[in-house]
Amino acid sequence: MVEFAIALPILVLLVAGVLEVGRGYAIGVATSNAARDGARYVAGKTAATDGPGITNMCSIVTADLAAVTSNVACATQVGHAPPFVAGTDFTKPVDGQAVVAVYCGTSANCAGSPSPLYQSEVDVGVYYGFNDLNLFGGLITIGGSSRETTSW
Repeated sequence: MVEFAIALPILVLLVAGVLEVGRGYAIGVATSNAARDGARYVAGKTAATDGPGITNMCSIVTADLAAVTSNVACATQVGHAPPFVAGTDFTKPVDGQAVVAVYCGTSANCAGSPSPLYQSEVDVGVYYGFNDLNLFGGLITIGGSSRETTSW
């Protein structure tokens, strides 16, 4: 009985840690998938002359993250290619919030004409504020990013 009393807290922490790592991994996969879908969407064209734009891309990212959070700050347009820096390029997400950062190359809002912007770079980063119940230090940011080449 004494051995069980000594081992139980360690086992509980171990199980809780495994569950938190699994939850963090699932959120990491969700942010990566949302960034990839957003970058693919915004790099494609919906009309003969225009890309879809940031606003339409945000609806795709928000839908992808629906199972994770409904608190999505969408989107901060960044004036340079990644890496994006929290606090400088975008607002660091709070617990349970996702923040989307986008680099559209030379386009004002990822909705350019095909001639000058064809094959330009589009980068989308999705960052999530993850609170791990203080098992590993509290609030951390889990992010996913994707780079695509435009077809417009």
